[in-house]
Amino acid sequence: MRLYQFGYTRAARQNIAVPIDISSAVRRAVAGHTGVVALESAVITHGLPADAAVEAVNRQWAACLQAGAVPAVVAVFEGRFRVGISLDDCKVLSRREDAVKVSPWNLASSLSRPGFGGTTVAATILAATLAGIPVVSTGGIGGVHPGDLADVSTDLTELGRNRVVVVCAGPKSTLDREATLEHLETLGVPVIGWRSDRLAGFLAESADLPLPARVESVGDLARLLGSHWELGGHGVVVSQPLMGEAAIPSELLTDGGGVERGPARTPAELRRLQQRLGPRMVEANIALLEQNAGLAARLAVELAKE
Repeated sequence: MRLYQFGYTRAARQNIAVPIDISSAVRRAVAGHTGVVALESAVITHGLPADAAVEAVNRQWAACLQAGAVPAVVAVFEGRFRVGISLDDCKVLSRREDAVKVSPWNLASSLSRPGFGGTTVAATILAATLAGIPVVSTGGIGGVHPGDLADVSTDLTELGRNRVVVVCAGPKSTLDREATLEHLETLGVPVIGWRSDRLAGFLAESADLPLPARVESVGDLARLLGSHWELGGHGVVVSQPLMGEAAIPSELLTDGGGVERGPARTPAELRRLQQRLGPRMVEANIALLEQNAGLAARLAVELAKE
């Protein structure tokens, strides 16, 4: 079973045009069944200060290469939906104050002009599916926001309809994590704990919520994914806790609250946390991005053997 055959790759084999530019390195890796990891870029444009964002990308890139996988940063760059931009392109993207936060709902409009944008997990999942890449790495996924109004990230929607695995450190700290797990369950998206029975707490070690499945090795994880996809399942979340001194105590990660709604909400919440926690939050964010990329790369290499 070739897991890279899932998703929209049949369209590519039939020479049906899709509005996406895939780098030659990524194309060769997918065709040659080499592990590839899709990396989101909203963290570059909206998640971290420019210098920290560049450091984070460099460390994710190195972690992928060390494990034998090809890093594929996804972004809207000069009006094109691109999979596999270069490190120099990432530097440019980190300094574009006009870069938009790109999700499937505004993707087409962001391509209607020669602009720049950082892709959310949702848009990165879409790009990965179009490119035939089954593994995505990120920091934390979006989810269900607290409050009476329904505010649910498109990340969950795309996980519910694409055969892809997202390696992350759990839902972002400012979300209603219990409601997020319930929503993923409704969508048929399993959340698998990497060497842990509890949901990862993003910048904290744990969100202290039980998970239905746990794996101890990349081989076991790859086999579980294969079974899930053979049974007709779609997205999967792998929850990897941030351990040790880099983790921040959960009680420090509550957001004071704001009035933002929609796409601006999560960046604003994280910005308030960053103002309060300072360099500690940036360091934790970079550490978990690097850690997740490393696990995602080992998994991508294992899946490519199938």
